[in-house]
Amino acid sequence: MMVPDLKNGFIILNVDGPNRWWTGVQSVLARREPGAEQEQNAYLSHECRAEHVGEDPYSHPGIYEYVAARTWSGNLALRAGPNLLGVKGSDADEMDRQSAAYESIDMAIDVTCEQREVSQLTCDEVRRILQTGFAGGHETLYMSISYRLQEIDYTLHAPCRYINFPNPETTRSYLQPISGQVLYERGGRFFVAYVVTYIEDGSPRSLQFRVRNTATHEFSEVERIDVDTVVCDFFTYT
Repeated sequence: MMVPDLKNGFIILNVDGPNRWWTGVQSVLARREPGAEQEQNAYLSHECRAEHVGEDPYSHPGIYEYVAARTWSGNLALRAGPNLLGVKGSDADEMDRQSAAYESIDMAIDVTCEQREVSQLTCDEVRRILQTGFAGGHETLYMSISYRLQEIDYTLHAPCRYINFPNPETTRSYLQPISGQVLYERGGRFFVAYVVTYIEDGSPRSLQFRVRNTATHEFSEVERIDVDTVVCDFFTYT
């Protein structure tokens, strides 16, 4: 199984500018449109806070969280917080605030995230690893979730930030991994989201995205995916 290298992949932003910055690849969203031979990848950076570069970094007038995305539609700056424009929210024009929250940018972004062979794990193997407290040695667990939305096939690659699993003294067999932040595309527009899937007896029973609203900046919207299109693969990097 080949997936993007989230373990060692990285992003360098503002490549053409006087100040560059480096971060890891937080997640990768791949899509394949009907009739397309190859997938397209969109890469999400880790989040950071607005800052100046110098002796007083948090003197920056903006109070917001920032992530960058390099996508098949261009590069994006996705922001959320009470102060996106360097003025109080009540003093800022709402359209300007929403533009600042979702901005297409010309900034050059270089991504290094090659495809890499991984060790695939079954749901039973993941459950046993968790129930034994990583007795064989701790490894970060990752997942690839494939689904279909609006006739487009997507695969989301992300680390498992949390995993719910049954106490070994019970007879239930389930996993519920959660990850975020991730990219979610709907109608050609990208959103920052958290993703959760519930798997019982090895089969996905639910896939939901909690999506950040670009106007309120709250993770207030829930998108439910047709579970008949969902496949979830767990893996570790070899």
